[in-house]
Amino acid sequence: MQTLNNIIVVVLNTSLWSGRKKLRAEDLAANGIEVDKLPPGTLASLGTKRIIAPEALNPFIALKKEAERICLAKGIRFLGGYAIPKEGIDSLAEDLKDIKRRFIEAKDTLLSNYDKEINKWISENPPEWAAVIRAAVEPASTIDAAMHFNFAPIAVGSPEGMEDKNEGLDEEANGMLAQLYHEIRLHAKTAYEASLVGKKEVTRKALRPAAAIRDKLQGLAFLDPEIAVTIQAINEVLEILVKVSPITGSNLDMLAGLLGRRLANIGRPYTEDETEEAVEEIQDGNIEEFIAEIIPQQQTAPAPLTYDF
Repeated sequence: MQTLNNIIVVVLNTSLWSGRKKLRAEDLAANGIEVDKLPPGTLASLGTKRIIAPEALNPFIALKKEAERICLAKGIRFLGGYAIPKEGIDSLAEDLKDIKRRFIEAKDTLLSNYDKEINKWISENPPEWAAVIRAAVEPASTIDAAMHFNFAPIAVGSPEGMEDKNEGLDEEANGMLAQLYHEIRLHAKTAYEASLVGKKEVTRKALRPAAAIRDKLQGLAFLDPEIAVTIQAINEVLEILVKVSPITGSNLDMLAGLLGRRLANIGRPYTEDETEEAVEEIQDGNIEEFIAEIIPQQQTAPAPLTYDF
């Protein structure tokens, strides 16, 4: 399929250590808790116990999220990885190499301070639980083997002889446009609610989500020619607002309309409520403004509504 010739799938392989071990009944009994009064295992579990402070592991969680974030900035979720436009793969690979380097450095730091971190955590908790924590501590070599970060760029295609028989891959590829629109809607809605709702003025920092969405759409514009219409609309708004600070009044309304209405509903047909609003606009004599706004959205192929439920 031609679409697959334009992408590289990046697979992230990240394994983190939770810093927890299963809490056992004997752990509780060691501190005078009557375990025979606990509910049966079929009803409830005892959960886990921490053997190291969560803060010691936060750098690894942050690096994992950073890797996912930069993949989503350029591409979309696809086949368990991320479909990245070919022209963006080199810069993304360099960024992921940097994350891998920082992950290794952070792991080396953790392992070199492993005993110190364990003792620090024990000292921060009630002394009667010290023996329980120490009994659950694993050797540093086990932690070393449990934690890693890697990535692999992969070209995707049908095996030789199956080019016309790989219905599953064709279906996945055909769903890429819907996935793109789904991710754009989530990004726009989140940005609108976090940065614009209830605000009377914002700084130019509020333009960043729209610019990020535009960049993502530009890289994946080969999925649908109508994406160019949305990119143009974003550029027109940004060209006006980048010269304004603070952004207030009609300028703020313009940005809110772009994020909260157009991009938050990209790929969708108008709802019944929106249709009623449109009728009111026409009745009020704003037909030219209405047509300019709605036509590009009608030209875009709607994505399945089920993606957001």
